[in-house]
Amino acid sequence: MWDLTTALQATAVVAAGALALPPVARGAGGFCAVIGLLGVLQGRTWAPTVAALGLLAWFVGHWSFAVRHDVRYRSTIALWVIDRTPLRWTIPRYWQLRRQRRQTVAR
Repeated sequence: MWDLTTALQATAVVAAGALALPPVARGAGGFCAVIGLLGVLQGRTWAPTVAALGLLAWFVGHWSFAVRHDVRYRSTIALWVIDRTPLRWTIPRYWQLRRQRRQTVAR
């Protein structure tokens, strides 16, 4: 398998690419995740790495889309994961919506 330095470099490249091109990251990441999962079922040694990097690219692409488009998601899975984890605090629009909800409840 890979050493730690190579794995960290690959993760950084995938995350940077996903931030730069979210639509491509979502599509290619989803495809790689599926191919990786199928490879895991066949016992291939490369498959867990491809599946993990594919999921990372898919997820970062969705997160980046949510940041750029005011907390709208292209996938219900991304909505579920981001809204139920501390990642929601990294989206600027989340804070505005939270403040609005508090103000309407207080009235």
